[in-house]
Amino acid sequence: MKKRLLIISMIISFLFGTYTLINQQIQKNKANDIFINCIRRVEASFGIDYSKFDEEDKISYYMEASACLHTAMSILPFTSYADVENKTGSSTALTKLYMSIALHATPQSNNRMIAFTEKAKAIERCLYFMSINPNDKKNWDSLSKIAEDIGY
Repeated sequence: MKKRLLIISMIISFLFGTYTLINQQIQKNKANDIFINCIRRVEASFGIDYSKFDEEDKISYYMEASACLHTAMSILPFTSYADVENKTGSSTALTKLYMSIALHATPQSNNRMIAFTEKAKAIERCLYFMSINPNDKKNWDSLSKIAEDIGY
């Protein structure tokens, strides 16, 4: 009788363990999808010709890009890409890019303008390659270098 109870409890434990592992993998896959989607939306924001918009519309697009970038930064630790990001030390790349586009331009700082004009194509290219292969360390390093060049 005790053997049967032990076997039944082991089977139940195995089923719950399996369920937990499967559920964690599903959640990690969802986090990966959300991260990639956010990176693609930020990438699209850098592909817009802002010279055709008035200042109010530009600010709206800047805010959308910074919101998507903030979401990507927030969900990154829950993705399977967190290991690549941690190995490169490039979490500062997303943070610096975020800070550059989230802050309003001031007489002392024109980082947002630099990011969306001079560095827009380079940022767009890095984000594009990052969305295709987030596990490639070179993509993170390139974005980090661009964020440093912007100067935030």
